[in-house]
Amino acid sequence: RAPSGAMPTVTPAVEVAKLDNLSITEYFGGVATGDPRLSAAHVVVTAAGEEAWQTPSFDEYVIITSGEVHLQHAGGETVVKQGSGVFLKSGLRMKWVFPGPCSYVPICMPAFSPDNVNREEEGQEKESKAEAKEGEGPVIFSSVDVVTAPDLTITEFFGHVASKDPVISACVATVRAPCAEAFQAPDFDEYVLVLSGEVHLQQESGTTVVAAGQACFLKAKERVKWVWPCASTYVPICLPAFSPAGCNREEEQGAAKDKATMDRLHALHADVAQSA
Repeated sequence: RAPSGAMPTVTPAVEVAKLDNLSITEYFGGVATGDPRLSAAHVVVTAAGEEAWQTPSFDEYVIITSGEVHLQHAGGETVVKQGSGVFLKSGLRMKWVFPGPCSYVPICMPAFSPDNVNREEEGQEKESKAEAKEGEGPVIFSSVDVVTAPDLTITEFFGHVASKDPVISACVATVRAPCAEAFQAPDFDEYVLVLSGEVHLQQESGTTVVAAGQACFLKAKERVKWVWPCASTYVPICLPAFSPAGCNREEEQGAAKDKATMDRLHALHADVAQSA
């Protein structure tokens, strides 16, 4: 067995923006955790609107959890709907348009800041004459249900399966009833945003409770058992990307992911490896 390691770090999310039609709650980043490597937030849009043009100096991975967003750029307009992820490369000039209510999780690397988003304030917009080059612009990925257990569904938006990306994985996990997973000691760092319900992380040294509106950071090699006492929704982000082999999971009778679920998960990752 791997050593237990340090206890998970739990921090409260911070509402960093509140407008009439939009709220942004940061779970990781310069305000919530002081982490320059990565920021992650939950954005809720309640009515139609749009943002100013911007040319961020960070890569952005966006999970659309409800509704749709329209992204204007030099190549036209890209519509991204619920159930899809969109990758926005650093240096891409774009404008966010919200045709109606929606919600999404933006993950920025390095972390977002007002200084590196390079926002063009009203009246100061640049006159863009640049033509879109092939391969530039937003890249959309369809999500994949990589875990379909009786009480737990994990939908991957970025990672080895959904986007063929070994650097980062990001999922939405939906727990429908109380259940628990086997102990594991992953090879990756894990950033967790709990959107509803709560998650209990058991270790030999004690149990850490992460409630809705809180974030949790799990350092690589921390041996931990995930327990869900109630229905919940959370977003796990892994650096590098999750893989079954890198999870170092210990088989356990009665775990939420049964043998059939794990066999399918391994097969999904094996198919990706063979097609690479």
